[in-house]
Amino acid sequence: MHAEAKVLLVGDELLEGRVSDRNLAVVAEALSSRGLAVSEARVSADNMEAVSRAVREMLGPGVLLVTTGGLGPTDDDMTLSAVASTLGLPLVRNAAAEGFVRDRYRMQGVPCPSGALVQADIPEGSRPVRNPAGVAPGIVLDSLGGTVISLPGVPREAAALVGPCLDEAGLAAVGQARQAIVRTWGIPEQELYDLVRREGLADTAQTAFLPRPSMVDLKLRGPDSASAARRIAARLGRKAYAVGEWRSLEAVLGGALQERGLMLGVAESCTGGMLGARLTSVPGSSGWFAGGVIAYSDRLKSSLLGVGEDLLAAHGAVSEETARAMARGVLERLGAGAALAVTGIAGPAGGTPEKPVGTVWIAATGPGFEAALANRLWGDRDAVREGAVARAMGLLWEMLG
Repeated sequence: MHAEAKVLLVGDELLEGRVSDRNLAVVAEALSSRGLAVSEARVSADNMEAVSRAVREMLGPGVLLVTTGGLGPTDDDMTLSAVASTLGLPLVRNAAAEGFVRDRYRMQGVPCPSGALVQADIPEGSRPVRNPAGVAPGIVLDSLGGTVISLPGVPREAAALVGPCLDEAGLAAVGQARQAIVRTWGIPEQELYDLVRREGLADTAQTAFLPRPSMVDLKLRGPDSASAARRIAARLGRKAYAVGEWRSLEAVLGGALQERGLMLGVAESCTGGMLGARLTSVPGSSGWFAGGVIAYSDRLKSSLLGVGEDLLAAHGAVSEETARAMARGVLERLGAGAALAVTGIAGPAGGTPEKPVGTVWIAATGPGFEAALANRLWGDRDAVREGAVARAMGLLWEMLG
């Protein structure tokens, strides 16, 4: 029985800031879905001494230690060597792991290099788990009264392997009555926290607030978390877009468009294609996304979207009038059933006292509705653009309700 979980991220690239970690959140969420919270996370350099020290200090009775990184075929991939050495175990060529490696190359139609088979050398007593997204298997090893799970560092491989490895370790998913999620857009973290307090949920469930630009996820844990999530969602209305599931706003919006038989067109200025990229990241988006126009300059707003030069001169590119005209223009030119438009000042330059950096206008139009939303977004250029994308999708989601 595992009482706590810890995560060890291995990689010089993480310590040097060359790569941002994307594995901790995925691993933590997978553990949470099985009733375990991460109590500690560390980042280690790619060397035997550092990894061995971390394993020695973190692993113990009742601990599930998940490592990511260092499972590849090169000399700097030494996680399994360090784990084996720390636990007094030899590395052995595992027949099942070798089969996994060879199968991967066979599926790609190329010979398996002899050097790739070092990825089948694992600590004695380990249980290998097939990697559905890459070559190096994951491993599960019981030792010192705890369990070590080692995953590759490539994010898509770690994401694909963490569930099967947790299954192999005997961690079943917990029921929804134990935990729940409410995903929101356009409501500040403080307002969501105040609502949770007013509803008295802080006294009956553990809560965690996970903010992102213009979005906040509320996680609840406890016997009545599912009913508590439904209560909060009812108070939030269309500001809550997913309850009890980790669906993205773009996926939820796409589903709503498809249900209504609407194809969506987008017109983007300050977001420069980010909105279209988010929408088309959803599998099957061709069933509801028509396309988009990136009209960054005023000239292209006029020539591609039909925004009048007189309108631009009178109100400026960042205005309600321009956003509405952009939405109408892309709706007509793409023959879409619904449209979104975004225009703003992402910074760091370009702001004025009347329209400071972070000013963004969003417009949505469709059958029976047209709406515009003024926004004052905070943060750097990336945060403003990400927040604008979230609010654009949220506005259309709200109007479709």
